[in-house]
Amino acid sequence: MVVNDFKITIKAKKVPLNINNKIIEYIQDSTLQNNHLHCEIYFQEILISQGIILDFYKEFEILEGFDKVPFTHILTFEYNGREYQSFTKFGKTIYEMKYLNNPPIENKIRELYIDNIISHFNGYINSLKENYSNLNITYIPSQSKIPDDISNKLSKVNTIPLKANISKSSSVSSKSITNLSTQEFNKYSVDLSQSNTNDNFILIDDVIGTSASLCETMYKLYNFNKKVNFFFIPVKDVKR
Repeated sequence: MVVNDFKITIKAKKVPLNINNKIIEYIQDSTLQNNHLHCEIYFQEILISQGIILDFYKEFEILEGFDKVPFTHILTFEYNGREYQSFTKFGKTIYEMKYLNNPPIENKIRELYIDNIISHFNGYINSLKENYSNLNITYIPSQSKIPDDISNKLSKVNTIPLKANISKSSSVSSKSITNLSTQEFNKYSVDLSQSNTNDNFILIDDVIGTSASLCETMYKLYNFNKKVNFFFIPVKDVKR
């Protein structure tokens, strides 16, 4: 299992250009009714996973340089003499929950944020429940506890078993990875001893960066049940 075995297609109303991630193919589709990103993951040209990302992390526009080559520019705004990058609605939500720690946001606000994210995923999960049996929810654990909390609530609201079977087995920090080719696929362990091959999995994460963690975990789930599994994630990093 190497990087070049994977391909991810992401279909959205607006897509970034010239991003240094060779396994991702962005497809612009102006007919989509919302800002959600519709994703498919292939391993050696075999479809192994489908998913929904609610939006990109930050606001961006496509500009054309003096060389006539279009490029992706993150939008910014000025406040009190300083320049800040602009987040999307869901990007701001995730940023506040992950990084506002001193002081952290109030628990009731965090709960509202989690509930808002869940409300967008529930429709997709209801569709899955109509077409698939033996659904299980799992998640990529995070220090922020965002995937953990989303998974717990989605499990309870939709009466789908929750299996906390993914654990981090590497000291490599995702934040230090700028290019997918630098990532080794041994970062996560997936314990499937309490599952069976008839299970279908819905994986939850908070943010996709290079997509290395997503590819690794979705491949390990596919390798277990030989089925197309699913994922739901609030935001995608624009530049990775």
